Amino acid sequence: MKNMEKLRMCVLGLCSFFLFSCGSDDDPGISGLQNDYLDVAGGEFVAGELPVGDNDLMLQSATFDGSALPGGSSFLVLQSTEELSEVNLTVQGQTGYIRVPLSNPEIVSAKVRSASLYEYQVLVMISQHLDSDFTIEFTTVNKNGEVSSKVTRNVSYVEAGTGSLQVNLRFSNAKDVDLYVVEPNGNVIYYGMPFPYYSENYQAYMGWEYADTDEEPEWDPIGLDVDSNAGCNIDNINSENIFFDEACLQKGTYEVWVNMYSNCDPSTPTGYAVLANYKGSMISNSLGENPVTGEFPVNEPDNPIDEELTGARKVMEFTINEGRDPGRSRISEGLPVMWEKGVLNRLMKH
Repeated sequence: MKNMEKLRMCVLGLCSFFLFSCGSDDDPGISGLQNDYLDVAGGEFVAGELPVGDNDLMLQSATFDGSALPGGSSFLVLQSTEELSEVNLTVQGQTGYIRVPLSNPEIVSAKVRSASLYEYQVLVMISQHLDSDFTIEFTTVNKNGEVSSKVTRNVSYVEAGTGSLQVNLRFSNAKDVDLYVVEPNGNVIYYGMPFPYYSENYQAYMGWEYADTDEEPEWDPIGLDVDSNAGCNIDNINSENIFFDEACLQKGTYEVWVNMYSNCDPSTPTGYAVLANYKGSMISNSLGENPVTGEFPVNEPDNPIDEELTGARKVMEFTINEGRDPGRSRISEGLPVMWEKGVLNRLMKH
């Protein structure tokens, strides 16, 4: 079974398991660790100190994404010479830890030795309340109940909007993977038009585009505010983020698409995870899971598309029953693409 298939199984039932992503300061059942930093689907919060052993050989490698966005996710990848039963993780300075059962590893070849390794992937959900760098700490437990020594990884905070509706894409390595959200009126939010149709930014752009001036407006953060590795100019954030405030939400059905715009290293596969949060809850989809995971295989071809979505993957569809009535879209009005690839990173600093 492929890693991303196992990861998909790991996150099944997530919507009913926890709603921490948007957080709830009023919910006494949510720990500070979960509310402010992270959680894992299928994991169990345990009060007390992180279990730490002295087995330094249990883990051959352990990687965790070096950056994290509020409301996003990160991949924890563990490789061991023996089967593991669980991983325990916490954040330095926090009370308690999360115990996560491990099963169904993929057998992979060791890079140095001829022996095979057991590989586990865990999708870690990042709280929408995250507002600073942090250090994740974790240990693993083998089938004999032995506990590994503690592993730490420093994680950099990346500013990103959450708003009333947030859709976040995380991918597992440094490639140019794009996120698209299609609004109910057909307007496509992506690198070429990063703003929701009813946002002030959209209206400001329309006025500026056809005004007799070269002075560009100042753009408020809204819509696509993180566009990572654009054109293979690698920043290693490996995420894209689109968010809406309540004033610009449309009533109706939204579609979410992902696309391998530029495969910067075709020799490696690329896993991805997409999450959608609305007003403190993970959205219940009419199409696809939430979060949804998938993988672009080795040698996935480049697909440098704009808003036509040809060759992109539709991964989610959900309906919001409140908001503004959909109107005409930029596409139906025959208006041009706003920006070239990568311009967003110049205009909207994080």
